[in-house]
Amino acid sequence: VDGSIWMSAIGNYIVKITSKGNVTTYPIPSADSMPMGTTGDSQGNIWFSEEFTNKIGVVRTSGFIDEYPVPTAGSMPTGLTVDQYDNVWFAESATDKIGVLRKNGSFNEYALPAGSQPMGVNYSPKQKSQSLVWFTASSGNQIGSITQDGTITLYSVPTASSMPQMIMEDALGNVWFSEMMGSKIGKLTDDRKSIIEYPTPTANSGPMGLAVNFNDNSVWFGETKGNNLGHLVLTDSTSNRQSRK
Repeated sequence: VDGSIWMSAIGNYIVKITSKGNVTTYPIPSADSMPMGTTGDSQGNIWFSEEFTNKIGVVRTSGFIDEYPVPTAGSMPTGLTVDQYDNVWFAESATDKIGVLRKNGSFNEYALPAGSQPMGVNYSPKQKSQSLVWFTASSGNQIGSITQDGTITLYSVPTASSMPQMIMEDALGNVWFSEMMGSKIGKLTDDRKSIIEYPTPTANSGPMGLAVNFNDNSVWFGETKGNNLGHLVLTDSTSNRQSRK
């Protein structure tokens, strides 16, 4: 709301950086929690997952941190997102589930096929569907969507063992995801009938982090092995232009 940047730190705290460069750290009550990601809700609370302590945490607007234990032990929650109802969705990478902490404080968990290892989870208020939460099944080589009532739809990635990581729907309804081992950026088309893959210019680049620019629906991504920041811009329905720096 105020233009601040929030991030998780491996040192077991959450960081806030204001537009003026002021830094505030919020120590996490559980030791060695391995916080993963941050995302805000409509009230200004900042949510994060605790991979090693099996909890979902939140920095309240007061600065106080609350923690909620995930029902399934050893689930290793990773990616998380907040939907339009302020429900917090997260991936349980060790137990092959998608979990949700409802606004009322209750949990629901939805099983994926064994060996899925979900990683990225995303809901965007600008997405065309306005209802689906998207996720990657990294070891299962699939991406998927889940509805509010837990109905799951899975889509297989064409490249074998591509290890999809992060995912995000654009304003047109296309769903973009990074293929870490495939060194590609994938797109599930808005009609949900096909997946198109775009190889990164750098071979074996290991793309992971991914974000959509809603002004032009282009895609930015980070290359963990290529040491580049990549930008994918579609120029028409069949070609693309990619730049990296």
